[in-house]
Amino acid sequence: MKLVFISPCFNAKENISVLLDSISSQKDSRWESVLIDDISEDSTASEILKLSKGHKKITAIINEQKKFALRNIVETARSYQDDNDVIIATVDGDDSLCNKDTVSIILSEYEKGSDVVWTAHEWDINGMNISRDMPAHVDPYSWPWCTSHLRTFRASMLKNISDKNFQDTSGNWFKRGYDQALMLPLLHLTDKRKDVDKVCYRYNIDSSSIPADKRVWSEMEQISTINLVRARGFLK
Repeated sequence: MKLVFISPCFNAKENISVLLDSISSQKDSRWESVLIDDISEDSTASEILKLSKGHKKITAIINEQKKFALRNIVETARSYQDDNDVIIATVDGDDSLCNKDTVSIILSEYEKGSDVVWTAHEWDINGMNISRDMPAHVDPYSWPWCTSHLRTFRASMLKNISDKNFQDTSGNWFKRGYDQALMLPLLHLTDKRKDVDKVCYRYNIDSSSIPADKRVWSEMEQISTINLVRARGFLK
């Protein structure tokens, strides 16, 4: 069993080395890292190539078209979906892990039979954590959001999820609000859900990936995505 970290990156050159250091310093070596540059406007792509060069555990992907986080994660994770022993973990390119036992903590839960696992996290300015447990019997689409921020799942679960769940009514992949668009279909498929009350993820609140003049628009699009995903539920 291994944990594959998928990290979509956009204008994250200042944070990539911090992210990789936090993964490379894991005590448990059962991990791989996939770094994806999503048409950054800075030197993120060259930084990813430099840091991954000669490293057997780190794969660099340099996109030739803009895909945004959700599509990057799903398409990359689907390359592992035939292996039930591969666990996918999403870590944004400007965030990082903050617990050197993260890999062993996560994999131990999957060894017990879990299908979806998430952990407590902290924001770099106040340590706030919004992750909570989700009872097995509830409908994820109507339950308050609680699976944030280190989100993990068995790659094989994607075989039972149509891409329609990750797209709008016109068939376009969601650009914002990807966390709920990704996790709600996964949570819908199983009651083997586990919230780990250990802080493993540090969220960078001062991310530079979204320019200040576009943040209001981004937040509005995120809310729109979440409302649509929750209203229509799971799509077969």
